[in-house]
Amino acid sequence: MDELTGAADELTQRARELERQATRYQELRARMTEVSVSETSADGRIGVTVDVNGATTAITLAPAVRGMDPAAVAAELMACTRRAQARLRGTVTGLIGEIVGTDTAADTIVDQYAERFPDPAPAPPAAPSPTSAAPWPTPTAPAYLAPAPPATRKPDRDRVVTPDEPDEDDLYFQRRSWLQ
Repeated sequence: MDELTGAADELTQRARELERQATRYQELRARMTEVSVSETSADGRIGVTVDVNGATTAITLAPAVRGMDPAAVAAELMACTRRAQARLRGTVTGLIGEIVGTDTAADTIVDQYAERFPDPAPAPPAAPSPTSAAPWPTPTAPAYLAPAPPATRKPDRDRVVTPDEPDEDDLYFQRRSWLQ
């Protein structure tokens, strides 16, 4: 009988522990729905916000973006998104550690975020700042104004060469109707 009481107490204790764990995960889910991370470009022209799934929820473009190269804008948008997603991973990891602690399910969630949102690649060296560069670009001649290489004069360049006899294709296209 003593073994049965001990087993019942153990099951009751395990049930309470599972209820506490379920409550913590419900709290985690509720708090994670509120998570969003924003990242801005170094020059402040472009901003991106991502939600807890890493999906972009907002893009902010300053008026100065209008004059930028579209490829540069797209690259900076993607870079901001990747940085925001990497920060999201850290935010979610901290939230899980704070609310749930460490267990197998929490570690799995953290690993999934680490796999989905790795650290962004290091940025290439930045272009010189406008203050250190010349105030205006140095003029270069467009390619169409560059001097052409000297042409060689070939003999008989005015003579037009045509075949002596028409070939099949010429005869086919000279027909007046497709019925012939």
